[in-house]
Amino acid sequence: MKKIHIIIISGMMMSILSLYSCKKDSFLTRYPVSSLTEQNFFANANDLNTYCNGLYSYLPGSNSVALGDQQSDNYESNPFNKVVAGQLTLPTSASQAGWTWTYLHQVNYFLQNYKKADASQAVKNHYAGIVRFFRAWFYFDKVKRFGDVPWYGSTILPNDDGDLYKGRDPRQLVMDSVMADLTFAVNNINATGPSGTITKWTAQALMARVALHEGTFREYRGIAGWQTILQTAGSAAQAVMQSGNFKLYSTGKPKVDYLNLFLFYAPSDPQSAEVILGYYYSNTLHVTNALDGNMRAYGLSLAKGLMNSYLTVNGTPFTSMPGYATQMITQEFNNRDPRMMQTALQPTVVYGDLKGAQTLGFAPTGYAQIKYYDPTTPNYNTNYNAGIDFRYGEMLLVYAEAKAELAGGGTGSFTQSDLDLSVNLLRDRVGMPHLMMNVAIDPVLAASYPNVGGSLQNVILEIRRERRVELACEGFRYDDLMRWGAGPLLAQQFLGMYFPGLGTYDLDGDGQPDVALVTSKPSNPVAGVSYFVVGTDIHLSNGNSGNVLVNPNLIKTFTDPKNYYFPLPATELLLNKNLKQNPGW
Repeated sequence: MKKIHIIIISGMMMSILSLYSCKKDSFLTRYPVSSLTEQNFFANANDLNTYCNGLYSYLPGSNSVALGDQQSDNYESNPFNKVVAGQLTLPTSASQAGWTWTYLHQVNYFLQNYKKADASQAVKNHYAGIVRFFRAWFYFDKVKRFGDVPWYGSTILPNDDGDLYKGRDPRQLVMDSVMADLTFAVNNINATGPSGTITKWTAQALMARVALHEGTFREYRGIAGWQTILQTAGSAAQAVMQSGNFKLYSTGKPKVDYLNLFLFYAPSDPQSAEVILGYYYSNTLHVTNALDGNMRAYGLSLAKGLMNSYLTVNGTPFTSMPGYATQMITQEFNNRDPRMMQTALQPTVVYGDLKGAQTLGFAPTGYAQIKYYDPTTPNYNTNYNAGIDFRYGEMLLVYAEAKAELAGGGTGSFTQSDLDLSVNLLRDRVGMPHLMMNVAIDPVLAASYPNVGGSLQNVILEIRRERRVELACEGFRYDDLMRWGAGPLLAQQFLGMYFPGLGTYDLDGDGQPDVALVTSKPSNPVAGVSYFVVGTDIHLSNGNSGNVLVNPNLIKTFTDPKNYYFPLPATELLLNKNLKQNPGW
């Protein structure tokens, strides 16, 4: 049986990869000094393996994954996120904009030289597949961010101004090249390997993710060919599902299994049965990260819109309940999808050093994230639970969405059996009722995604809900909104917990007040009570009552097509006259 987990990059390898000198500018003209050349380095399989190991630095760790949703409508933060608010300004440098290409040179340099190694063709193809996997991921990230980008399939010669100063290639050309890289990777990377290495199943998972994104991006913009790409997404996800190498982590405890999936440390832990690609740390070697500290230190909190997305325990929308909008946090968690209380901290719960009744002190909406929070390592830079870059649960959702979108568009079919093979397995883990093909259309979802229609509108909307709650706090939500053409959701005012008025509140139900909303701080405060001056310390949507507003004076905008892409940096536009800025910037 496989296991695929990222390895920790050695300083030696990163030093090797940094031995470059520059000519003209820092775009792509980086050349190795004499200590790293095709004549004396790419000699054998060990050299290929060493070089490939250095490329694993591209993979995101726990911080990047667990806090990735802060650039979406799943989070509200103080200070506010400029991308979400539509207030991103034009960057001047390439590094500020994310218009950086050094990693691509490292990838292409390998592909230019690996064939010289004294190794079998199968061995060389295996390592080339890993490197093309990384190139595909690199370009996927660039296309999501900028749209059209220049495609480079090889390193640039120092006198090749035509390539160095070329314009942006069409998105379709670049994505066709990405899919070609992934096809090669799937066909040539070994199906099994030592712990800490990428196998063909990693490539299948990335192919599924990329094809779902690109297929729905084209679908919801009326671009031809989206059906073929979504068929690839469904097929790639199904290949992982049928491999027999992965399964959902479950111990039969629906109230804790989902939470515990994100609290494990080693490839031998049972949670790794669901992990296709993990990023591991080591407490023994003092290789840790600052995730737990970062989750509390930067004014991050979950938005009420995400909280409202969780169904009730009987499978009906919470937003269909009378009076749902004025329920206090003390009632909101009652009889809800168990993933809600395994993602956000309930007011009645003490979790490590987090006290649910006091969340307003560190999570400004009142909804504190506990998914990925390790209660045993609450101090800054002591966290070492693994990050998950790809997992089996995501593949189930890719399969369901791709097939439903295709069937809704008249290609293929989508049945209850497909739901039972995918979404309903996720619901089984947490003891939730199955999603049925005849589910009623939720008017809240329909209003959120007005461009979804057709005979499977009801099912597609519910798959989107399932994706939001299952993958919350794993870094998917922003990309999902962009590919669905649902960017205007970012411009809505994000809300926090509800208070009916001034006064004291017993949030944990122990008979003692925990929070007080006041017009001024008392001269003799009650011990154990957190006081918030309304209008100063805390803002409510109706003045002295209503939902918490973290950024009450913020005016948010989302402009189509401007805010679906990031701007190119001003310096690069000056250096390369063939580059054109994205619309609206």
